[in-house]
Amino acid sequence: MAETNETQPEFKDRTVGLVVFGAVSVLIGLFCAVLVPLMFIAAAVGDSVGGGGVDLRSAWSASAIDALMAVAFVWLGVGSIRARRWACELLLSLSWIWLLTGICALVIGIVVVPGVIAQLGTASELPPEMAALVIAVTLVVSGVIYVVLPGLFVLFYRSPAVAATCRARHPDPQWIDRIPRRLLTLTVVWVLLAASVLLMPAYDFFFPFFGLVLTGAAGALLWTIVLAVCVALALGTGRRAAWAWRGGVALTIAATLASTLTVVRFDMTEIMALMALPEEQVAIMDTMGIFKGWLPVLGSLVVWGTFLAYLMTLRRYFPSETIANDV
Repeated sequence: MAETNETQPEFKDRTVGLVVFGAVSVLIGLFCAVLVPLMFIAAAVGDSVGGGGVDLRSAWSASAIDALMAVAFVWLGVGSIRARRWACELLLSLSWIWLLTGICALVIGIVVVPGVIAQLGTASELPPEMAALVIAVTLVVSGVIYVVLPGLFVLFYRSPAVAATCRARHPDPQWIDRIPRRLLTLTVVWVLLAASVLLMPAYDFFFPFFGLVLTGAAGALLWTIVLAVCVALALGTGRRAAWAWRGGVALTIAATLASTLTVVRFDMTEIMALMALPEEQVAIMDTMGIFKGWLPVLGSLVVWGTFLAYLMTLRRYFPSETIANDV
């Protein structure tokens, strides 16, 4: 009986780290919650000064996303503090997505932000030194928020010691044990894509449809279908159902064709105008060469092509025998 303790694997206890990162997650959630009323205040201020700011439609869309993110980060942060494996695994998946999209956003920001600040500086007679400082501060803050912070989360939660600490404190089997880590990340991706549909009212339900542009009621109907499909794919991926993988591949191919053909037919300035963006913003983007020619087409192909390649690497996680059980 005394030998049983010798068989227990040794690991470095990460309880303190779980509390610290969980607390940071809760703070992120609280920050997102504070943004909800601020969006409506910004919309009210914009109306009082004659427009040009955040409109009410955009405020509703952005606040819905902020509210969801607030609930998610607080919920997962509390789970981390309590050393729950499901919370740590979900935070890891969310952090990977946050990091990868953040790197892409930072690269785009490095290309776009200097031009935007230069245009705004010319219009407001901002001194070149001040414009350079604004650019530097913007990129540094973006780097911290979109790369450094999620990178730290990834480094911590992917540690085997974190999983071992959670398992030691809560050894009973949990639902998260049935889902491979990479499939869990894909499930989170589908959930986030479904949630992103809530942003579409801010853009008049703009929907690229194989070389056509649909807005208003027609766009709203198609985005509702996309939301339902993404929710179904999230549920199916969690069950490792083969139809979910096939459906994800089909949806990605359709999205690639729909968006790329639309970008080929319409100039990005036209697209931004159809998205009901402010005229000042459209005018600034119109002066920037990166939104013209073949670059938007290449961007669409790279984004969707990368996601399709990612799906292909996950095929082995969907057992072939589940095909016979598909409904």
